[in-house]
Amino acid sequence: MFFVFPKMIYNISMNEKIDATKVKEEVKAGKAYLLDVRSKEEFTQFSLPDSINLSVEDIQYGKVPEIPRDSKVYVYCMSGARAEKAVSLLQMMGFNNAVNVGGIMSLI
Repeated sequence: MFFVFPKMIYNISMNEKIDATKVKEEVKAGKAYLLDVRSKEEFTQFSLPDSINLSVEDIQYGKVPEIPRDSKVYVYCMSGARAEKAVSLLQMMGFNNAVNVGGIMSLI
């Protein structure tokens, strides 16, 4: 479950606070990746700058993002539910620094 307050994303399932501004700065500086796990159609309609699209369905079928496994990966979708599922799958694939940042609106 996620609650969004100005500039902060509260990841209740991980008991962790994530600063949305920090996420954007890390991605822009090349210190982290931003992974959008919505469908290609959703991504085409609207996406965040510098984000990579790989749907949660593709991840379920074994497709792996083309990024180093030891990288910090901020994962988002529309509401946070698909991102949570994707983070679990990515962690099983060795992406131990994958973090669910919830829905796309929390990063705008």
